[in-house]
Amino acid sequence: MAKLTQEELQQVKDLQSKYNQTLFEIGVIEAQRIALQEQIEKLENNKDSLFKDLTTIEQKESELTATLQTKYGQGSIDAQTGEITPIQ
Repeated sequence: MAKLTQEELQQVKDLQSKYNQTLFEIGVIEAQRIALQEQIEKLENNKDSLFKDLTTIEQKESELTATLQTKYGQGSIDAQTGEITPIQ
């Protein structure tokens, strides 16, 4: 029966070890990719929610502006003091 030399056996073991390490690293990278994809999806969902909030705020601002214009006429409001400067 033929037998590998110590050097040949070591080469086989080294290649197997490198193969297994490479597979392990591919698995780590894939796990990281999945985690990043989940983070991206959460960020996208948060962004979508913020855009919806922004639309709601803009609608409320428009409604309030219309109400205040009806009550006080057109003008500029100082948000710090509440003073209204009429538009001439």
